Amino acid sequence: MKRLHRCLPVAMCVGLASSVALADWLRIDHAAAQNTEHHLNMATVKQTGPMSIYRQVQVLTQGAAVKKPSVASVVSLYEYDCMSAKWRMLESAGFSLPWGEGDKVVLSARSTSPPDWQTLPDTALGQPAVDLLCPSGKDD
Repeated sequence: MKRLHRCLPVAMCVGLASSVALADWLRIDHAAAQNTEHHLNMATVKQTGPMSIYRQVQVLTQGAAVKKPSVASVVSLYEYDCMSAKWRMLESAGFSLPWGEGDKVVLSARSTSPPDWQTLPDTALGQPAVDLLCPSGKDD
């Protein structure tokens, strides 16, 4: 059982990477995103949490925000709290080529307990992402 427990995070990151080729990427822009691209994979959006107030989504980042040597792009799984406007990264994998292709490096794997919620960043992955993922509850 202990062996299975150690393999689980690696298997999850393999799943994260395998869906990259079939992704429905939507680029989100932000004034602060100089030489950085963020894309949400809208095909992976999933409602989770109490009363389905959380949204999980796969995110592709490439450009200046990728600060690891020999990593050209990063595919991460983020979770957003729509009620409290907070977020957390659940797992992340780096790739040697753009668009989540090439050799893969696991940057962080999902642990048994989720990470703490963080304040939204002042980037495209902050409020612009929440606006796309979370319903406002207002009638237009």
